[in-house]
Amino acid sequence: MKLRRFLLVAALAFASFSARAQPLIVGYFPFWASYSHGAALSDAPVEKLTHLVYAVASLQPDGSVTSGDFFADQVRVHAGDDNQLYRGNYALIPQLKARNPRLKVLLSVGGWARSTHFSDVAADGGKRARFVATALAMMDKHGFDGIEFDWRFPVVGGAEGTGKRPDDLANYRLLMHEMRQACDARKRPCTLSLTLSPQASMRPGWRGADLFRDVDFATLIASDFYGEWSTSTGHKSPLLPDPAHPGPSVAGAVADLKAGGVDTGKLVLLLPAQGASWLGVPPTNHGLYQPFKGVPFGTWDADKNKPTGLFTYNEITKLDAAGGFERNWDDVAKAETLYQPQTGQLISFESPRALAAKLEFIDQQGLAGVGLWETSSDAPGDAALLEQAWRHYHPWLARWASVREHAGSWLPWLGAALAGLLAAGLLFWRLQRRGLRQLEHAQHARLLETLNVLPDQLLLVAQQVVRAKARWPDRLPVVDAEQLDLVASSSLAIRHQLLPLAAAIAPDAVRETPTRRDALLELERFTRQLSEQRSLERMLETMLRFVADDERVCEATLLEEETQEAPSGDLLQLDATRTAATVRHASFADYGVALRFHTELSDEEEVYFRSLANQLVLVRQQLHELARQPQLLAELYEIAYRREKLHFIRADKGYSGIYASDLAAPHYVTLRLRAIRLYFGELVQVHRSYLVRPKSVSGYRRGAGGGMELVIAGQGVPVARTYLPQLKRQFPAWFRTEVAAAACSS
Repeated sequence: MKLRRFLLVAALAFASFSARAQPLIVGYFPFWASYSHGAALSDAPVEKLTHLVYAVASLQPDGSVTSGDFFADQVRVHAGDDNQLYRGNYALIPQLKARNPRLKVLLSVGGWARSTHFSDVAADGGKRARFVATALAMMDKHGFDGIEFDWRFPVVGGAEGTGKRPDDLANYRLLMHEMRQACDARKRPCTLSLTLSPQASMRPGWRGADLFRDVDFATLIASDFYGEWSTSTGHKSPLLPDPAHPGPSVAGAVADLKAGGVDTGKLVLLLPAQGASWLGVPPTNHGLYQPFKGVPFGTWDADKNKPTGLFTYNEITKLDAAGGFERNWDDVAKAETLYQPQTGQLISFESPRALAAKLEFIDQQGLAGVGLWETSSDAPGDAALLEQAWRHYHPWLARWASVREHAGSWLPWLGAALAGLLAAGLLFWRLQRRGLRQLEHAQHARLLETLNVLPDQLLLVAQQVVRAKARWPDRLPVVDAEQLDLVASSSLAIRHQLLPLAAAIAPDAVRETPTRRDALLELERFTRQLSEQRSLERMLETMLRFVADDERVCEATLLEEETQEAPSGDLLQLDATRTAATVRHASFADYGVALRFHTELSDEEEVYFRSLANQLVLVRQQLHELARQPQLLAELYEIAYRREKLHFIRADKGYSGIYASDLAAPHYVTLRLRAIRLYFGELVQVHRSYLVRPKSVSGYRRGAGGGMELVIAGQGVPVARTYLPQLKRQFPAWFRTEVAAAACSS
């Protein structure tokens, strides 16, 4: 009986833990990120998400749900995970689900600029029916799993021209209920959600649980409490209110919704991956709750447009790391800011510490989970806010995923390391044997030295004994001189017998070999040098230089196709004299390496050079994988053969335009700038959208918007403010010559 009770309690505890261990992690991706951010939907870290919301679709006056931006959604070319080309972000959805089969992809309808017709559509039964029918059709055609209702805002309206009615909430309930009924009638279920403003004034009458009855979760937009429209600076997303500076907060919005009967177990806190910034802020209170003179150009702001002051979290981390900003934690609001006294710039952003406080708040309040607006603004890798949220909810899975994520880059070098360890183990065993042989040789040498002198010494002693006994017969103990003669003769015979054995065991000239530690360090150094190269030729050159520096090698040459024979199964082929070797392998195809040594290789030295050859095999196999991507190679060729003619490369609507002296118009490739930089390290990034060839820069000038431009072949290439300090240090000659401003720039 006790056992049954124990098992029941354990089962309930496990069920409770499992329920709590399934929070929602929602990422947003707006279509305009494909333009200003140069991102694709496939860039979203879907492995860490439960839901991905694609924003936004448009709502037509007749109730039809249509693409928000037809070009970004269904035309713009993107390279998929399989290196195939796909038209539009919609086409990438199947790949996202292949990466995370449990992922739900929702289509957001409305938003700030596209909620104009929500009020009219929700109030008309025919238009509601058309909304439901077209939304389901969009889902079926493109692979969406559900719809997000992003009506901003019922009753009170939102952007200029947005319709509103006193009965908007009642009509909203009808629209969501009819959508739910249609979803339930299908074989394929769908997920529904809606958005909520954190400002109570934007959601009058949002009381009771019935409004949320037909949705799976509701996203509380927990950001934009302060911005460029505010009269003073403040926290973009404060968790708690500050009594000294009364205003809305995340906790206040949650408490208000809970008091109104809303099921907070369906609430997802949508946090910003962008920070708000102001200029001309006085240093009082570290710039917080102070007047300001303006806002700076943000990460994605064009010089010709009005500045927004919005910086991506990715850029904020770089600004913080570059120095010059003071980091300040507000323990009242549980929020963080950066302040630069020299310029009076303040940045309010979602820091890791602030996010940790909100995640703890979500747990304490029993909310559904956390969301992020938006994924392309997040920092990469382990520094990402989404990564932190995922680690918070899945600490053990996060550790395992980290190992798996890095395994791809580890595998080639892990194989090399294992080969090196095996070689080191064999080398250790060989050196131990060699040490024992050398010790045995030394012992034989000492024995032979002793036996060399012992006969003469014994004979001398025997003669002295005879003389002494004749002179002092009564003073000396009895010593048999004949026995001494016999021992001397025996030692001489033993010496002659041991000479052949000593010569066989330990030759007179023993070559010195590296110590175990030296051999391991050399293997490590070679692997490190090899990993820095990006082409087979460079890797082969690295190996040739490396072995040429070895004192045991007198010559190292590269073999090409016309000098090669068919490779045998042996990677390192030694000749009969063990003074020459050829490195050949089937994966090398048209290359090989010939080595000549000063003296005959020992077994230990053979193991060492065989380990070096193994590194080359692993690298060549990696290059074979690259060769299977013909489009990539073709596009790399377009850049490579123009190295000396290249002016700059510009990111343009999902493509990269090559500008060179031999081109009348730019030549476009699908490679992105960050991929190009991997293969052409000599190119310098001066702006998020530009890579330049340093030798092409003739000077600088001031752009029309007041920013800095580099002059290249008469064209102006903008320089982002974040890159400017480093560029001035690295290329001071660029900024010594100011060129007169032109009428327009590229």
